[in-house]
Amino acid sequence: MTYKVKTAVFDLDGTVTDSQEGIVASFRHSLGVLGVPADDDAIRHQIGPPLIEGFTAMGVPLSQLDRAVSTYRSFFSETGIYMNRLYEGVDVMLTSITDAGVRLALATSKLTEFAQRILEYFGIAQLFSEVAGSTADGRILTKQSIVANALDRLDRPDPAATVLAGDRDQDMRAAVAHGLIPVGVTWGYGSVSELSGSGARHLVASPEELMSLVLG
Repeated sequence: MTYKVKTAVFDLDGTVTDSQEGIVASFRHSLGVLGVPADDDAIRHQIGPPLIEGFTAMGVPLSQLDRAVSTYRSFFSETGIYMNRLYEGVDVMLTSITDAGVRLALATSKLTEFAQRILEYFGIAQLFSEVAGSTADGRILTKQSIVANALDRLDRPDPAATVLAGDRDQDMRAAVAHGLIPVGVTWGYGSVSELSGSGARHLVASPEELMSLVLG
């Protein structure tokens, strides 16, 4: 590695936390209310992209998308949000990176409010300089726009010294679009081929490996 990382932007689901149980339960609840068959494997494939994309892929008609999203968020806010855990070693990794002087930001398709609550729940909110998520009004929705918002809040750091770590293709594509260093984490919900095929410059198999890359 010929660069020194000064800023690291992290995805949330599948990168910092294993939120699969709560997301699947929230999708299942919402789809059940709408009477749409829920297949857990299909739901798991939708962890990461915006909710509207996920519900559309699972057959929710356009006229019911707003209801699907609001039903999901209501259940998630009360129940699904706590069906979650930090990946082992992530807290140590994040603390070590910040202690080394690297700024951290979060960029997630979750509502910013939910993301902030999750970080506070796990006691790691203070490690992040900025938390950027989607907005309830749909103004900021795609991963590329969410990352753009995070970078704006960080006063547009040098992209050549900024890592974006995530587990899905939209994370890697957003990193490439903004000229950042795309790092695919393989402990999340995306496959190695998905990450490699969407622009990952590095692949890491553990938080310890990611920490070594960032601090290397």
